[in-house]
Order: sequence, then C-alpha cells, then structure tokens
Amino acid sequence: MFKKYLTPILLIIISLLSIGLFLYKMSVSPPALNADEAANAYDAYSILKTGKDQYGNTMPLRFKSFGDYKLPLLTYLAIPFIKIFGLTEIGIRMVNFPFALLFPLIIFLLTQELFNKKNISLLAAFFSAFAPGLQLLGRQAHEGYITVFFLTISLYYFLKFIRTQKVLNFSFFIFHFSLALFGYHSTRLWAGFYFLLFLFFILKKRLSKWFLLVFVFAVFLFGITDILYKPTRIQNLLFFNNLGFSLKINELRGEGGSQLFYNKLTIGAKDFSSNYLKYFSPQFLVINGDENPRFGFPGISPITTVEYVFVFIGLYYLFKNKEKWCYLILLILLFSPISASLSWAGESVSRSAFIFIPIIIISAYGVINLLHKKSIFLYLILTTFYLILSFYSWDFYFSHYPKRAIVLRGWQAGYKELGNYIKANYNRYDKFYITKKNGQPYIFLLFYLQYSPDKYQKESSLSSPDEYGFGQVEKFDKYIFDLPNDKNIKNSVIIGFPDDFSEAEKVGAKKIIVGTEEIFYIKESATTTL
Repeated sequence: MFKKYLTPILLIIISLLSIGLFLYKMSVSPPALNADEAANAYDAYSILKTGKDQYGNTMPLRFKSFGDYKLPLLTYLAIPFIKIFGLTEIGIRMVNFPFALLFPLIIFLLTQELFNKKNISLLAAFFSAFAPGLQLLGRQAHEGYITVFFLTISLYYFLKFIRTQKVLNFSFFIFHFSLALFGYHSTRLWAGFYFLLFLFFILKKRLSKWFLLVFVFAVFLFGITDILYKPTRIQNLLFFNNLGFSLKINELRGEGGSQLFYNKLTIGAKDFSSNYLKYFSPQFLVINGDENPRFGFPGISPITTVEYVFVFIGLYYLFKNKEKWCYLILLILLFSPISASLSWAGESVSRSAFIFIPIIIISAYGVINLLHKKSIFLYLILTTFYLILSFYSWDFYFSHYPKRAIVLRGWQAGYKELGNYIKANYNRYDKFYITKKNGQPYIFLLFYLQYSPDKYQKESSLSSPDEYGFGQVEKFDKYIFDLPNDKNIKNSVIIGFPDDFSEAEKVGAKKIIVGTEEIFYIKESATTTL
C-alpha cells in the first residue's frame, strides 16, 4: 500500500523543497526590486484600479512600459497577487509562487512522457527544484521563468498529442503555447520549431494537416498584436542590428580586409556560432552563468558539475538504448540557446532558460542508466557530492551575493530608501531633481509612493525610444528626471549618484547607503540660496 503512494509523496516533498527555496530570504536576495519588476507591478496595479495601464490604454496586449512594449502575461497574472499583497515587492514576486510549486510536477510529467520510468522522472523533478539556473529567475518577477514553465507544459502536451492523437491534448498544447507566446519574446522562435515538427509528422503520415493549420492560425493571431503595437526592443537586441557590429566590420575592412570575407553574413555567422557554443560550455553552465549580475554571478552555478557531466553520459545512453524520442530531445537541447545567441547582450540565462529543461532531464537519465543496479554506496557518494555543490551555490546566493557592490548597483538598489525620503519631505520642497543615469527612476517613485494610477495616466508622457529601444519619462508631479547645472535652486532637492557631485557639492549632503555602498547623494536647497 505504501509503495502505491511513494511517488506522490516524493513529488510533494520535492515541490515543498522547491517552494521553500523560492520563499527563503525573499526580501534579502535579490537585494532590491529592478525597474522591470516595478513596471510590471505598477501596470498590474493600474489595471486593478482603473482597467488601464500607466499610459491610459485599456487592457492592452502589449504594455508600453519604457517603450519596449512588454508582453502581457506576467502583468495580468500578477493582478491577483497585487490585490492580495498590495503594491509591494512581495506582491509582484509572489506571481511565481504557483509556478515554483508546480515546476517539479511538470518536469516529472514531461520526463514520464519521454521515458515512462518513475525513477528518472523523480530525479529530474529533484534536479529542477534545486537548479539555480531556473530558481534564481523564479525568485524575481521575470517573464522568462513563467514562459519556460508554459513551454514545458506545451512540450508535454505536444508529445502526449503525438502519442494519443486526441484533440483534447492538441487543444491543451495550443492553449499553453499561446500563453508562452504572450510571455517572452524568445518564444517566437519556438513557434518556428513546432511548425517544422508539425510538418515532419504530417509527412510521416502521423498527423492531419488540419492540426498544422490550427497551429499556424494561433501563431498568426499572436502576430497581429506585433503589427498593432510595433515593438522595437526585440530588433534592438539582435547583434547584427547593433551599431558596434557594423563598426567592427568597417574597422576590419579599413585595415585591408576583403569585403568577400568581412561582411554582415560572414562575420554574423562567425559571431553567432561563437555565441551559440558558449551556452554549452562549463564556463556558462557551471562557473559564471549570466554576465548580468541580476541573473547570475561567479560563485552561483546554474547547474552543478554533476548535472553537466551526466548530460554527456545521458546523451550516450539515449542513443545506445535507442530511446523513442532521443533525436527530439537532442534537437530541443540544441535549439534552446538560439534566441540568446542572436543577442549582442552577452551570455544570458533569461533568454536561454529553457536549455535547463533538457539538461535536467538528460542528466537524470544519465544518472539512472549509469548507476543502474550499482551499489547504494555509489548513489550516496553522488548524492552527497551533488548536495555539497548545490549548498555552495545557494549559500553564496543567500549570504554573499546581495552584499556585493556590483550586485547592488545592478539591481538598482536605493530607490526604496529614496521613496521613503521623498514621502517624509514631499511637502517641504517644490521640486525634486533626480538623476536618470541608471535606468528609469520614475517607475520606482510610482511604485514606492503608490502613486495614484488615475492621476498619473493624465500626466504620463514617454520620449521616443533610444538606440536600445527605451524611452524616458522626463517629469511628473514635482519630479524632474534630470540634474540641473545649478545645484542650488531654491526650495528644491537634487538627487544624484556620487559621481554627479563635486567634492565641494557633497559637503553637507545627505546620503542613501545600502549595505556599505553609497548609492545616492541628496542636496537640499532651502528657500534662500546657499
């Protein structure tokens, strides 16, 4: 009787471990709320209060935000959590709570569909609960985590549909994949991936062409929203649209390089292949992770050495055992980092996060096959080694990561404290001049001051996008997001970073310090000139 319930009990334990890591020290690490999280939260708050986003658009399918036109899934899913917890850091980050809880279950189901072996499926679920590559993305309100969740469910129902040919499974696939399309921009490439899979199975006479037509129609409906909103941010991320890419080619030609060998096609192919291979390297997967300190840091391994080694062992056994889906699994693994490889922004966990799904599954398969019927002692050694490696990553993340200066600045720390200062001094001054050097300061004021959406919608105005696809809010209410040349304007406050002030100007200024870092200097000017 107990054996019958062993698998559900183990799955519950693994899910509780996953949600435990999600909730533990949530207010400590990450050390602050970043601008994208604040924007998603405030738009959700605005929709909740008025039915419109911060710019007064009714229930949009793209959120204008900073001019990057964010996909809407996370924002709409955040609304009930903002309703329960308020416009707070916990309120927006709790949007990932159900996904952190259910992720091990989805990994279990997908692995079962692939291999129909509970020991492999349980181990894959266990790996997913501890993998920093997934969990760290889930501890912040980022679209990538939710999107990977729905892509994983989509793959599960796609395989189930191919096996059963049931319309219900196809409907579940279309539904979850459509949600993923509205989650994160990289999903567009997965639409092409599934299109080719449908073609393959139609040519193999295993599917009706009508299924492909329905899939194309669903993707077409999503594409209409691209035409309506014309988002430019995704184009700005492509490395071959980056100014630096063109300058590099011109420099090579200027040094005598032939146009035949130095052009956008040849250099683009070279750069893409170089970027692509980095995503399979131990430097990315085990040592350094993401170059952006919001998503990774040396000392936090996206996966452990155990998983990395057993990926290769697992691939060997997949083909040795002639598993039914071995080629598809390999194809998914190889396809996962393509979107991230097209970006100029360096190695990115957020854009390549789905790569951890096949890695986790293949690693679990490799462990079980290599240690099959081996001594329990070998299992204990491997488990101990894995847990020790995991401990070091998680301990660094919880205890050391949030104290590092580059992390504090990468997470735009200090705006919460700045919001508290402004609340206490709002009635004393006519103007607050705030630097816009580091991101989008206006959204932090809207968030931490819980500024009325009704009121802000009448004031909101965004400048044209810059070369990175972002606009700027120049001012609202008493706040002007630029620093004046004269830092002694009557009855005003000048708020900038340390390098915005000379040493003389810093004398007598207040400071906002986070940890040991001086983030903001605050220079107050009274009604008489100092």
